[in-house]
Amino acid sequence: MAGCGTGRHALRTALRLEGAVVTAIDLSRRSLAYGKLRAAELKIHNIQFMQADISRLPDNFDQFDLIECCGVLHHMEEPEKGWAKLINLLKPGGLMKVALYSESARQDVVATSNFLNMDPDTVSLDDIRAAREKLLALPSTHEAASVTRELDFYSLSGCRDFLFHRQEHRFTLERIKHALDALGLEFIGFEFVDRGPIEAYRKTYPNDPKATNLENWSRAEQMAPHLFRGMYQFWCRQKH
Repeated sequence: MAGCGTGRHALRTALRLEGAVVTAIDLSRRSLAYGKLRAAELKIHNIQFMQADISRLPDNFDQFDLIECCGVLHHMEEPEKGWAKLINLLKPGGLMKVALYSESARQDVVATSNFLNMDPDTVSLDDIRAAREKLLALPSTHEAASVTRELDFYSLSGCRDFLFHRQEHRFTLERIKHALDALGLEFIGFEFVDRGPIEAYRKTYPNDPKATNLENWSRAEQMAPHLFRGMYQFWCRQKH
């Protein structure tokens, strides 16, 4: 688990994959400490937490059957380089899950950043509280107003992560396709919370039953700009 944060997703993976040993890495000692505490509380023993920088992992760090990197690469200075570093740790035939912000789906977040004009490096909890008040007072027609309809908006930690990151890269499907090609990866498919988007896609594009044509998905996103509000979450593997 590359960039595990406080370990919530890593702990779920450790519980879900019977017989697996999960390695969860992050830069933050505080987040890792919380993850270790939760693992002890839940009596989850098949997980190890390690402090590490994804961009500086040695090529002989370890080899993994599955690498998950969700919501991390798009906060790195050079996401594709971080992605390439992780591929070096993937076993032949291994799988990788990646989650990246969508340019289209984050336009209200961009509008929010422009509207507030605040420095993420110095923003305090009181600043976040004041910013939320300003956003809640906006008319519903304002391009930033829709951020107030997200659950993360209503907790301070969630709001900081949602709206106040120091660095954020937003991807398009064209950029993802280019990265996959450059990194020698095969796109396997998107993951959604429910089956609705996949079923709608297959009705629209019956000649692509595996739903792996990124050009078709780009057309679908143009028709529904918030289709990937929950990030582009997808699976890939090295090309044979």
